[in-house]
Amino acid sequence: MPESRDSDAVDPLSVVVFAANASCAEAARAALDAAGLGSDVATVEDTLDENTHHPVLLVAANAEQIDTDLLVSAVDRDFVLIDNAAREVPARVRVLRERAWRRRSRLANAEQMRTETMELTFAVHTAETIDDLAAAVTEGLRRMFSAHAAAVVIPADPEAAGDPTSIAWTADHGSSPELAELMESLATAEALDRLPAPADLHLRLAKPVDDLFREQNAETVERLFGTDARHIMLVPVEFDGGARGALFLADAAEPARRTEYERGLMSYVAMQVGRAASELWLRDRQQASEEQLHKTSAELQRLVDEMDDLGVVIRSIADAVNVGVIFYDTDNQPKLHNHMVERLLALAGFNEATGFSTHVYGSDRHTRVKEGVNIVSETLEGDQRGLIYWMGDPEGEQRAVVTEAHAISKPNGEQLGSAIVTYDVTDLANAIEIREEYLATVSHELRTPLTSIVGYLDLIDDGYDVEALGFGREFRTIQRSAEQMLGLIRDLLSTSTRDLSLRIEPVDLSALLAQSVSTFRPTLEAAHQTLQLETPKATVLAHLDAGRVRQVVDNLISNATKYTDEGGVITVGLKPDADTVVITVADNGSGISKPDQARLFDRFFRTRDAREAAIQGVGIGLTIVRTIVDAHGGTISVDSEPGRGSTFTVRLPMRAEASPLPTLPLQP
Repeated sequence: MPESRDSDAVDPLSVVVFAANASCAEAARAALDAAGLGSDVATVEDTLDENTHHPVLLVAANAEQIDTDLLVSAVDRDFVLIDNAAREVPARVRVLRERAWRRRSRLANAEQMRTETMELTFAVHTAETIDDLAAAVTEGLRRMFSAHAAAVVIPADPEAAGDPTSIAWTADHGSSPELAELMESLATAEALDRLPAPADLHLRLAKPVDDLFREQNAETVERLFGTDARHIMLVPVEFDGGARGALFLADAAEPARRTEYERGLMSYVAMQVGRAASELWLRDRQQASEEQLHKTSAELQRLVDEMDDLGVVIRSIADAVNVGVIFYDTDNQPKLHNHMVERLLALAGFNEATGFSTHVYGSDRHTRVKEGVNIVSETLEGDQRGLIYWMGDPEGEQRAVVTEAHAISKPNGEQLGSAIVTYDVTDLANAIEIREEYLATVSHELRTPLTSIVGYLDLIDDGYDVEALGFGREFRTIQRSAEQMLGLIRDLLSTSTRDLSLRIEPVDLSALLAQSVSTFRPTLEAAHQTLQLETPKATVLAHLDAGRVRQVVDNLISNATKYTDEGGVITVGLKPDADTVVITVADNGSGISKPDQARLFDRFFRTRDAREAAIQGVGIGLTIVRTIVDAHGGTISVDSEPGRGSTFTVRLPMRAEASPLPTLPLQP
């Protein structure tokens, strides 16, 4: 509660007594005169400015004369009926004056604290070091909030913020390693309890300070906050990189007396401290990097000055490598180039007079680059980096190249020009093209007989009762396997045609996994392997592409079978998890090394163990698996160690969107 107003020291707003009629005005004046309240305290008016900022007391003859909208349109307004005017008008006038004074006092105090907060923010952001920042924060908080003590915890090194020895802090009562450890313990969540507002950012100690005295070193705590501290408010500070700190404000009063407005200001200061400290760290890192760069550049310059003869060696090496290098000065004029550039320019039909070439084509080898387009200039501007161009007449020799630009400057930052580096990637481009053509050709050749097999199986199914003949189960297995193989061939073709798509429909995943396991069980039994299925008793229904999900499960089971020895166990699991469903395929086979796991889902990648053991496969199965999972908006991961088996985990949404599958990569 604010202290009572001193009428001699403070000039409060006078009260406007608005009378509804002459009788009310006469009664109001009589009441004010009787109470000794002059015009400096209250004045009686028969008209009222609705926008007045003065407190207003309405005197009316009856309830019908009371204007409700007038009363509620602003604060500090009240009414009195004429029958009670003699008794209540003086009292209401005093109350309105006191209320108006207190409101003005609160606003003035809030404005003062806001101004001090801005001043503290300026001091924080102009601090030259972390120590200066901490000192400014503690002094500013203590002065602004009239606190008993203040302290700030700031990690001295954001990269080691979890190490108690890295904590830098300041307080009004000195510092020591013991106090640094105490500040770290006070800032941990174990001793804190969250307050509800504002924004869930403000924390306070769940235990009284007296309990902390008993649990911690009493002398250390007293040195930090003093013996009179009875309440501590803590506001966390967030820094870039995930580091954390805290602001402490200690009060001698027993109950918590800080308002929501004050806690909001503390939260704002904490945010500014985090930003300022992060900026200082960034500045320090930049200065350290610049100093290191300067030292390195100076050393390189010294080596160059001492060994001019290396220029000849470097030129010889540049001419020997299979990379074209052109140096352009700051005016983008060519100054130096090696022999590889000369060969490529001759192949492209370069005209020195015009600066353009006649035989530069796009990635398809036949589409000529637009007339007037200079790929060197565009590379310098950064527009064509990484694109493949073919140089040479399509009817003769062509070479595939990729260009990149690199800025060249002196150690002092002065720009010398740019280097265009041209890589000959013809062999790689040809190999990829041959691989794609081979893949498409083989897939087409395989699809033709498989289509015939599936067709004749359908004819047998239509013309004979395979169940009555006693081989219905075997026939269905053959039929499903043939259709599955045909589907795989289509997928293999689609890696080049890019026409894979999803067909979303409700699917019982428990039944789908059971079908997949049933298909593989005879094969695994023949290999003396155990195939287990773990699914919930209840039906797991999801909106997915049943065929694609079946393809995922079949590929994972097939892989597990290939890499699991005789007597091994393969477990297929299904578990719903909130809005997703988790499918796992685990085995106790040979496992996968960490380096191989990094490339496991690359197209055509096969581990060294698979190649040495001559295990059947082309390395596309897991690529298709990941592509299908990604298209459903899901994820796939692998957990494996050599000799301990592998576990593949597929997480799919319960309701996927019907969308085209992402294009499989054209390069491994």
